[in-house]
Amino acid sequence: MSVERASNSAVLAVMPAEDDLAALREILADSGRRLHTTTVVTDVALLLSNSPTGAVISEGAFPDGHDWKDLLSVLHEAVDPPALIVADRLADERLWAEVLNLGGYDLLAKPFDTKEVLYAVGAACRWWENKPRTAILLERGVASAA
Repeated sequence: MSVERASNSAVLAVMPAEDDLAALREILADSGRRLHTTTVVTDVALLLSNSPTGAVISEGAFPDGHDWKDLLSVLHEAVDPPALIVADRLADERLWAEVLNLGGYDLLAKPFDTKEVLYAVGAACRWWENKPRTAILLERGVASAA
């Protein structure tokens, strides 16, 4: 039995800087997606258990010594892990490759570009919302999920 996911799943932003959170609130305000926020990695597991979340946007590094890799470990422990999008002022091809190779979904440059955020969040949430269907199709040997 597969779990049904609502379209327009929530987004969780894990960022210590209020200006970054404010920018994400403004960008996602009309997207139809609820935005939950926290400033620390240690709150993530509880927040994920309270709301179906399709994507997490994370700071690259946190003042308390945690970084996006620590958050990725927390997400992997979740029952239904969302896609991780890392946001960093030093976004480059090296960091993008590292994020993807370690299991993240995407990398965003800061300051945020509205179109890039909306595209990345939309794609990540659609991936999460369609995960069960994709898994079922792959199990049955169907090559493409249209």
